[in-house]
Amino acid sequence: MVAIPIGINAYDRIVAGKPIVRVENRYVEKDDPNLREQVALLGRPGSSALEQFAGGTLRGTYSRPGLFNGDLFVVSGSSLWRYDGTTSTHITGTIANSGNPYVAWMKGIGYEYLFIADGTNFQYFSEHAAGTLTRTAAITNQVIKIGTTYYSWSSSVNPGTTPDGTSAHPYLALLGTGLTADEDSLANMVKLLNFSGISGFDYSSSVSAANADVTATSTETTLVVTAIDNTSAGNAIATTVFSGSNVSWGAATLTGGGGTALQSVTGYGSDEVIKALTSVSGYVLASVGNTRKFYWINPGEVTIDPLNFATKESQPDNILDMLTVGDQALICGNGSAENWYATGDLTAPFAPVKGRVYQRGVIEGTPVIVDDGVVLVGNDGKVYQIGYQVGGEAVWGVHRISTNSIEERIRRQLRLEQGLTP
Repeated sequence: MVAIPIGINAYDRIVAGKPIVRVENRYVEKDDPNLREQVALLGRPGSSALEQFAGGTLRGTYSRPGLFNGDLFVVSGSSLWRYDGTTSTHITGTIANSGNPYVAWMKGIGYEYLFIADGTNFQYFSEHAAGTLTRTAAITNQVIKIGTTYYSWSSSVNPGTTPDGTSAHPYLALLGTGLTADEDSLANMVKLLNFSGISGFDYSSSVSAANADVTATSTETTLVVTAIDNTSAGNAIATTVFSGSNVSWGAATLTGGGGTALQSVTGYGSDEVIKALTSVSGYVLASVGNTRKFYWINPGEVTIDPLNFATKESQPDNILDMLTVGDQALICGNGSAENWYATGDLTAPFAPVKGRVYQRGVIEGTPVIVDDGVVLVGNDGKVYQIGYQVGGEAVWGVHRISTNSIEERIRRQLRLEQGLTP
C-alpha cells in the first residue's frame, strides 16, 4: 500500500508552477503511534467565548499571570473589557484606531498597572485610586493633607515641637537645596510617605511607619500617591492643600479606585505619539512613533518624565516594535534590531548590549516571543528567529526559519498592502 504523506506546512509557489498545499486552522504535533509520518495535524480550538465582548472587531487579548488576578483583557472595536472567567466588565474609555494596540504591565507594592497605546492615546488602567500633587513654583513650607494626616517641608525635620501629623505640627520632609531643590523636596516626601529614607535626616524622627493608606512616587514637578486598597474605598482618601501656594492636587480626593476607567498618561510632547510598549525590570518602555526615541516610566509611576528617554543607536531607523526576552528588551526598527538591558543605574537605567545588534529590520506587528527568542518577519520578507539556533551548535544571532513557499506568500501579501499587483 502506498503511503500518502501529510503536508505539515502550507505551500504555494505560483511562479514555479507548484501545486498548492493548504493547511488551515491546524498545527503539527509529534505523534509516535503514527508509524508512517509520526506527526498529527490537530485542529485549533475556536474562540466563540470572545463573542460576548461588544464593540466590533476583536483587536487584541491580553493576560499576565500574577497581575489583576490573571484576568483577560479584550479590546473589541473601541472598547476595553475585563473578563475574570465568569463576568465581563466594560472599562470606560476609548481605544482609538483599528489596529492591534500595544500593551505593557507594571506591578509593585501598592500599585498594579496595565498600560495601553493605540497609536493616538497613551492610557493606563488600575484598580487603585491615585492623585497627583503638582508644583508650579518653589516648594517652601506648604502643608498638605493625605487622608487624615498632615505633611510639610522644612530645613529642620526635628524642630522644638515634635511633629505628630496634625495641622499644627505636621510631619516634616527635608527641604531640598541647590539646583534640584524642588525635585529633592518631592523625593524626600516620597521617602517620608513610604518610610524608605533615613529617619531624622530625610524626615522627622517621630515618623515610625509608612503611611497606611497610600504609597508615593515623584518626578521633578509632581508627587503621585496611590491607594494601597484596590477597591473604590480608595476614592475617599482626601488630598488637599491645607496652607501655602505653588502646589495643588488634581482633585479633593484620590480617584480611579475600583478599576472602572482608563486614565491618561502624561508627560510626553504634545506633538509625540506613543507607539510600541514593553516592560523591563519594573520599568515600562514607550517608543515615540516615527522616531528612534523611547521613554521609560519609572516603577510605580504613571507619568513620563520628559528627561527620561534614550534613542536607538545602531542605525537612524524608526522604532516599530519592542519585546522583552528574559531581562533584555529587543528594540526593532525599519532596518535593524538591538538588545537593551537594565543597568541598575537610576540616572541611566538602560543601555544597549554590546555585540547584540542585528542588521535586520522588521515588518511592523510581526515580532512575537517564542520560547527564549523572538520570531519575526524581516524587512526582506523572510521569517527569522533571533536567539539561539535550534539544534546543532548553539549560536546567538539571526536564523532564517521560513521556506521559499512562505516567503512567496509574504511577498504577495506585502505587495497587496502596497496596492501593487502580486
